[in-house]
Amino acid sequence: MLALAWFLTLLAAEPLPPTSPRTIAAVDARQAPAVEFVHLRKHQSHTLRLFDEAGRLQFAALHELRVFLSDPRTKIDHPIHWRLATLLVAVAAHFPGHAIEVVSGYRHHNRHHDESRHTRGHALDFRVEGVPNRALFELLRASFAEVGVGYYPNSTFVHLDVRDRSTFWVDYSGPGQTPCYSTSPAADLASGLADALDPAAARAHGCKPP
Repeated sequence: MLALAWFLTLLAAEPLPPTSPRTIAAVDARQAPAVEFVHLRKHQSHTLRLFDEAGRLQFAALHELRVFLSDPRTKIDHPIHWRLATLLVAVAAHFPGHAIEVVSGYRHHNRHHDESRHTRGHALDFRVEGVPNRALFELLRASFAEVGVGYYPNSTFVHLDVRDRSTFWVDYSGPGQTPCYSTSPAADLASGLADALDPAAARAHGCKPP
């Protein structure tokens, strides 16, 4: 078992009270809450406590998360990166009593391009019960380092992945559509355009190639 109490205390970019909408406060792994997951495509729910009272990551719980986030089409599972799991614990601590609703976890490479972090267990498409996706997107951007955060204003989720350098993007596509990435995501977010364009208007405005 791995002691990670120190890690969760370093998650926040700016330590603030957990009720603050601006960023996710540091979490002591010894007091990390159980996380309620709801998988929207599998119509399943599961509650996990990933850390014990000593702040050690429980590998049995990490395995349960692996199975829970398996590809719903192929039924194949894959290890979930431990850092992604700890970020989800911090999100759950920030929103006590609100389930993490999973749209997509692991995707097997035979139905998805190999470059996707979903095929490596490094990414999750999700939302938080009762929380607007734009607010969740901004919160993740402000709180975590070395992550990718994607905003999908015409879809149902926010994307979060773990990587070596932080980045963010806006994808105007709707569910099942070809991606339509903003050519200027920071400007679109600041101006409000990110929440004003539907997929057709975004394509007329111009999309950045995947």
